[in-house]
Amino acid sequence: MQLLLSNIPPVRIAKLKASTCFENLMQSASGIRIASGYISTDALAELKKIIEVNQKSYLELIIGMHGFDGFTRSQYQAAKYLDEYLRDKNIGGVKVVSTFRFHGKIYSFLNHKTPFASIVGSSNLNSIFDSENMYEVDFYLEEPNLVNEVDSFVTQLSEKACTQLSEIDPKFIEDVNRSMEGQEGIDRVTKIDLATIESTSTDVSFKIPIKTAPDAPRSNLNVFFGEGRRNKKGYIKPRHWYEVELIVPREITSHPNYPQTKYPSKDNENIITVYTDDGWKFKCKISGDYSKNFRSADDLKILGRWIKGRLEYNGSLRVGEPVTDDTLKHYGRDNFELISTKDPAIWLLNFKI
Repeated sequence: MQLLLSNIPPVRIAKLKASTCFENLMQSASGIRIASGYISTDALAELKKIIEVNQKSYLELIIGMHGFDGFTRSQYQAAKYLDEYLRDKNIGGVKVVSTFRFHGKIYSFLNHKTPFASIVGSSNLNSIFDSENMYEVDFYLEEPNLVNEVDSFVTQLSEKACTQLSEIDPKFIEDVNRSMEGQEGIDRVTKIDLATIESTSTDVSFKIPIKTAPDAPRSNLNVFFGEGRRNKKGYIKPRHWYEVELIVPREITSHPNYPQTKYPSKDNENIITVYTDDGWKFKCKISGDYSKNFRSADDLKILGRWIKGRLEYNGSLRVGEPVTDDTLKHYGRDNFELISTKDPAIWLLNFKI
């Protein structure tokens, strides 16, 4: 038994965190049973990709709380997409606890359906894939008696307290864009503060085109569909669903008023603060030759959460599917606008339709 901690400052005492332990165990497991109180759309997309690209033979996912508390439509669509994939391949499925509220978080790792390790604790599925967002405490178990007991419980939970996802009548909660909520590096801005910043805008603005598949099938907004990061053992860790890396055309970046690299940073990067039309604030980084790279600073997922989250909320994009011309046509816009203010380090982002 080993204690797993998130290792977030100032409490940096962990030798191993749950997300790293999960990744290590998945490299040697042929399958996994998961019972998680809560899920997120992006975590389900990454879980499907892990099973697919690493050719795992089994996944059973039990969703504990959403049968009672409700799903957002994007959460339900992502769960349905995963369930259909698993059942089509005959390698598992998705169930929902229907007899009581299940708030547990259990991961049972299998070899040919025989359990050999478990993670039990506070980490919901979304925390496993985004471990720096909240401090979690878990235990890694490898003692055979404990591992078998944990897996036996998950099996009984599945058989006695669950309903197949395809057989439930889902309850939907208010479908608002939740992709930005509770994320590190993102601040909610009041309407008054946003209006104050917008009042300082200038006439200088740039419409940044959004590249789609097939021109950018594995880059820009479709980084998720790249190969991922392969380690020495051959295990592939997928790129995050919300990870994006935008390339801005040179005819835009060559404009003298476009935010250039080397200002204000000394490291050939320009870090700017952006305020979005829907009331968020975060930092973006301009870098690369000819200032061509436009990304969120420190965390590539922030800008992706803002753009792809808007597409999901609008109903234009399903989690796990590429951003295409049809996606943007359905949304009603194929670019976002970068607008300068009187402060050269503060810009506005507009993706309204």
